[in-house]
Amino acid sequence: MKLARITKPLRSVQVRVMLTGDLNANLERYAQYYAQVHGDSVDMRALIPEILRAFLDADREFQSWSRSAESQPRCVSAPSSSNGSTKAPA
Repeated sequence: MKLARITKPLRSVQVRVMLTGDLNANLERYAQYYAQVHGDSVDMRALIPEILRAFLDADREFQSWSRSAESQPRCVSAPSSSNGSTKAPA
């Protein structure tokens, strides 16, 4: 199993996401698999951030890009006016 035991309580956050029926069914099955492997039941909502974390941690291309993006200076855009324009008043 790629997902390790969840050892610390997750802070509460509200996440709104629409899952397709097959993705929801797979998530339910994954929660059952987690319970069988670890002996603890887990709410599907607690699995979602852990699955995302595991996915991002395992994505080596993303990790490489993230490290290079962190080392580059950030561009600062001009603040926009209330009408959405970025032009300075004349």
